[in-house]
Amino acid sequence: MDFALLINLFRKPKQTNVTDVTLWHKHETLLPVPLVDAAARNPSGQIWRRLNGVQWEYKQDPETNEEFYARQY
Repeated sequence: MDFALLINLFRKPKQTNVTDVTLWHKHETLLPVPLVDAAARNPSGQIWRRLNGVQWEYKQDPETNEEFYARQY
């Protein structure tokens, strides 16, 4: 009997190198969400989210004052 084959049946398969392919998606929120960098929310910035494992992560695009005023008119 070949013991190597028997042992290989119960061994975990080798893990390959997996790259993180999570994507950020636009998120329209009604309630405040905790941002990844714990920064204060800018009411005019776009919020993005991605699923990291089992938890959502949120971030916000930085928006300058010039961009904010240009978007108002």
